[in-house]
Amino acid sequence: MKHHSLPRLLLALAALASCTQAPPSVPASKPSVSTAVVQSRSIEMPVSFIAQTRANRRVEIRSRVAGALVKQEYVGGQKVQAGQLLHEIDRRPFEAALVSAKAQLEQAQAKRADADLAVQRKTALVAADAAAQKELDDARSALRNAQAQVDIAESGVQRAQLDLEYTRLAAPFDGRVGREQRDVGSLVDAGSNSLLTFVQETDPILVTFRISENQLLEWRRSVELGLLATVGPDELRVAVETLDGVRHPDVGVLSFRAIEIDPATGTGEVNARIPNKDERLLPGQFVHAVLLGLSRPQVITVPQRAVVISSSGATVYVREQGKATARPVVLGDWVGGEWLIEEGLKEGEELIVEGVQRIRPGSEVTVVSANAVKAN
Repeated sequence: MKHHSLPRLLLALAALASCTQAPPSVPASKPSVSTAVVQSRSIEMPVSFIAQTRANRRVEIRSRVAGALVKQEYVGGQKVQAGQLLHEIDRRPFEAALVSAKAQLEQAQAKRADADLAVQRKTALVAADAAAQKELDDARSALRNAQAQVDIAESGVQRAQLDLEYTRLAAPFDGRVGREQRDVGSLVDAGSNSLLTFVQETDPILVTFRISENQLLEWRRSVELGLLATVGPDELRVAVETLDGVRHPDVGVLSFRAIEIDPATGTGEVNARIPNKDERLLPGQFVHAVLLGLSRPQVITVPQRAVVISSSGATVYVREQGKATARPVVLGDWVGGEWLIEEGLKEGEELIVEGVQRIRPGSEVTVVSANAVKAN
């Protein structure tokens, strides 16, 4: 038993000795990062507002005379062109009224001609001392009355002609016609039964939104301090996004700016006229109006992946003397997929933009190309 236990004891001592020896040192690897030199630049600062669309023009088609509706030359909802016939009211009573008015005009003109001849005769007789001056004065008075009757008859003809023209109602401009309000055969008039339909123009279409007084004052202060740059009011552009986030293909211009602040809401109304050739926008839609033309001069922005956000705030890493240095920063707006840095970074510093998750403050880093980092 003693001879068998000796080898086991030697093996145990050898194993214990090997455990007490220090392992060989292995140099720590430097994390690979991608960096970029911090540069300031001017960036556009679009501002979004909740807005609503409405027709650029909307006109109600109403009857201006009384009569029976005999024609309707459209289907509700279809496109119409300026001058296209929409409705026709029975013309026969108005044609008869026009004939009567013209006849009355002819009678008045005939009486005026007779009165004119009477004046001429009386003038000759008075010159020859064959008639009294009073007879000439009476003839002239009759001529004036006859002329007045002609004027009245002419206005009657014009009124009858207008009434006849009012029996045909046409589209006032290119647009889309609304639902019909009266069926053919209905009696219409110029009062409560006058509405027949409406026509609205949707290309261009108007977008209406409101800007608060506080926002206007803030913009003014920012411009005065050089923190905000803006083009002239007539050069501001407006883009439109539907509620699903889709950007309308055309950008419009401001067509109206409020000249006063509504004291009830503390806001001013702004309208923009947007091209709408394909009628992608419909009147009454709620959309986002994006005001273009405001910019922040000489600011610093960094990619989202370069920022570490925690409960204590936002931090980025800069490379100084080959080491990663944590730098607390103050974040501004989110612009174009990047953070705007209000404080904490200076132009010319070397910012670590990729590989932030692999480093610790003070650790040495190895700079590689961004493409190589993305490929790892």
